[in-house]
Amino acid sequence: METREAGENHQVSEVTRQGDDKILYKLKIDENALKRRNVSARATTYMKDLMEKSVIGAGEQIIQPQVPQQEDIFQHEFKNEKKDSAQLAALNNPEPVNESIVLSTARLYPYKPLKFATDYIIAGFNNNVLGTKYQIYQGGSGPIQLSSNNGLNGIINLGTADIMEDVKISGGFRLSTNLKDNDWLFQFTNLRRRLDWGLMYYRNVQTVTFTGNNTYYPGKVLSNLYQGSVSYPFDEARSLRLNFGVRRDNIVLSATDLASLPEPNSGKTYGLMHLEYVYDNTLNPAQNIWDGIRYKVYLDYNSQIGKIPEGIGSKTYNFGFDARAYYPIYRNFIWAGRVAGDFSWGNQKLIYYLGGIDNWFMFGSNQKSDGTYRYFNPNNTPAPDQNYAFQSLAVNLRGFIQNAANGNNASVINSEFRLPVFTTFFNKPINNAFIRNFQLIQFVDLGTAWNGKYSSLARPSITYYDPNNPTVSVKIKAPGVGPFLGGYGFGVRSTLLGYFLKFDAGWPMNGFFRGKPIYYFSMGVDF
Repeated sequence: METREAGENHQVSEVTRQGDDKILYKLKIDENALKRRNVSARATTYMKDLMEKSVIGAGEQIIQPQVPQQEDIFQHEFKNEKKDSAQLAALNNPEPVNESIVLSTARLYPYKPLKFATDYIIAGFNNNVLGTKYQIYQGGSGPIQLSSNNGLNGIINLGTADIMEDVKISGGFRLSTNLKDNDWLFQFTNLRRRLDWGLMYYRNVQTVTFTGNNTYYPGKVLSNLYQGSVSYPFDEARSLRLNFGVRRDNIVLSATDLASLPEPNSGKTYGLMHLEYVYDNTLNPAQNIWDGIRYKVYLDYNSQIGKIPEGIGSKTYNFGFDARAYYPIYRNFIWAGRVAGDFSWGNQKLIYYLGGIDNWFMFGSNQKSDGTYRYFNPNNTPAPDQNYAFQSLAVNLRGFIQNAANGNNASVINSEFRLPVFTTFFNKPINNAFIRNFQLIQFVDLGTAWNGKYSSLARPSITYYDPNNPTVSVKIKAPGVGPFLGGYGFGVRSTLLGYFLKFDAGWPMNGFFRGKPIYYFSMGVDF
């Protein structure tokens, strides 16, 4: 920081540096305020005598006779009393007072019991995945939402922590709009030492649709997850994390006809293990804006516990990665890139449905009035010769709906240019959150999904059926680049009522803005 007086204008200029920017402030000097605030040096005895004589000569002041300090300065009708010599001696020679010092008796006491206080209380809307992103396999039916089967959910989340923030306890309840698909979450975290550990209980209830004999049956899945976690940070950017637990899924099929009436309820129990290595050196200067690199590599191992049908194994393996890079172009204007993939193998595999976006608000039925589909393509059925245990999504792939392709392997590539319009071009503070976080996005998405080995990798095909004659179908190679489906488009983002909302319009790569786009409305930051 530097400060100087600027010429005859009597302005003070001040230069401050904030990051890579230098800001110049110019302040006008108030002469009267400076005169009132200036403190002059104390006058000497000689100057005091001259000042008194000057004031007396001008007739402005009458000097009062000086009163000796040992005499009474008050005027009264009594004579002055003689001073007590004993009291004067005590005042002139005070004896030291023996007072106890508080710190001399202070001791160190153990921090027991722990003192807890409210950390946060949150009530609002939330579509994030709370416990796990893997759902029980539902036979190829959709649409699929990893949080619940509702477009919007309300959540109440409470957290408490001790004064040293070494122990944290949190709990939450998510209520869906249909009042049926609800979630419960309880977490305990111990952060006293470098090795962090915690416990979690998660319960999820979802209304789903099962497919059997070319017929859709409604049902309900009740999942309970008991999980422990351990995390060891190597430094500020790198850490190794391990999750292990037990998952119990109870499947209840609703009876709608004579075929579904005798079907009993079923349940499966799995032992889970999830190991991941995380690297994150990014900075977050603004909402949805990062600078740096972050990635994670993870391995999942699931094993079914209990009685298993003959001929079906119990093991599920999954290897995955997610790498993201953010490059600043001009101020808060950045380019963001992402590469992610998941590869599943074993006796009971994972199936990934390619297409759409994460946290997609899905309102209304899946099938439109013209026979086409709004969110999920059920015509692209999974491979019948594969044994799937769980399902998940491979996103983002804008320009397509869910299930543009499926398989036990999936990979996506995303590219976005993110331009915060007002904070990039205006050099002034903006208080309104909607204007401050308003962003324009241009994106390109590539993705693919396949079954089997790498040699089976090829660009997926899309199957179209005649609504008037379902027996007639046409299979067309999907638009894209090489073995990848491709889509592109534009979007806007901003904060509204405290929520970061996203709206995108995507076209498939079958021409230059050819046909109508697919619109996506979602909530959340980044990809």
